[in-house]
Amino acid sequence: MRPRDPDEGIAGPDVASRSAIIAAVHTGRALAGILPLLPRSIVWAVAKRYVAGPTLEDALRVTAELARRSRLVTLDVLGEQFDSREEVMSMMAEYERALGKLEHDQPSATLSVMMTGFGLRLDPHLCWENLRRLSKDAADRAIGLTVNMEDSSTVDATLDIYRRLRAEGFNGVGLVLQSRLRRTLDDLAALAHLRPRVRIVKGIWHEPESVAYLDAQTIREKYLAILEGLIECGGYPEVATHDEWLIERSLGLLAGLSPAQYEYQMLLGVTPKRGERLIAGGHRLRVYVPYGEDWYAYSLRRLRENPEMAQYIARDTIVELFTAR
Repeated sequence: MRPRDPDEGIAGPDVASRSAIIAAVHTGRALAGILPLLPRSIVWAVAKRYVAGPTLEDALRVTAELARRSRLVTLDVLGEQFDSREEVMSMMAEYERALGKLEHDQPSATLSVMMTGFGLRLDPHLCWENLRRLSKDAADRAIGLTVNMEDSSTVDATLDIYRRLRAEGFNGVGLVLQSRLRRTLDDLAALAHLRPRVRIVKGIWHEPESVAYLDAQTIREKYLAILEGLIECGGYPEVATHDEWLIERSLGLLAGLSPAQYEYQMLLGVTPKRGERLIAGGHRLRVYVPYGEDWYAYSLRRLRENPEMAQYIARDTIVELFTAR
């Protein structure tokens, strides 16, 4: 049975709710703080712009529309930090189902996976077996797989799994690296011989100053240093950002490459007009499309952890959604 739509049968927002969200429009932190106090229908009114929906069918509908507009896609099934084998294997089954659909409908798509959703904290061996199996199934279908990076406590284990996958010949597997972490340039240097495919992100996890840079400009500068390192080692950079300062400077660094040697990546529903300009300029753009039953918790968590994203979403969507009613 198809899960009920998140706002099906739920009354629309009242005037007080609309006013509260509109008042939060210019401050991402205010938006992230106010959403948990509101009905799920209000949260969905915000979330549905950057979450495809609760089901794979929702995600395929969104990816088909993005493909018509010359966007590549990466799918992410929502769910992480699982503490039971049943949850982990359910996640594995959903990714297998997504692979089968993508092979038929969206062969240029990729999948993004969270290690803690595959059992990293529950049973590292189970996580490895799942990722190895999924990597093989993805390789058989010529579909790329990207290993997401979570908080600093998971970095060593994630890098170990990535290296093991590459050692077994799964060259279609990519990795995420965070410019916020102090260790990242050293990690990249150790991976350079693999010429890795790397999605570069700032990172949203709250980390102590001993392991992470806290200054926004330093994080930006390290981001560009990672990009330079990838270009130098012949890797494949995936420039995942909505930061205009970074986009402009990354364009300069990538100017000597062909469009087939890199891509930009953006979150579904966030700064879409900037994405249009990148495509018009001849650059490849891949859109991160999350979906799944965990949409509500994901929305609250990501807005809380990433006020920068909340600011983009507030600016681009809230006024449109609520002043037009």
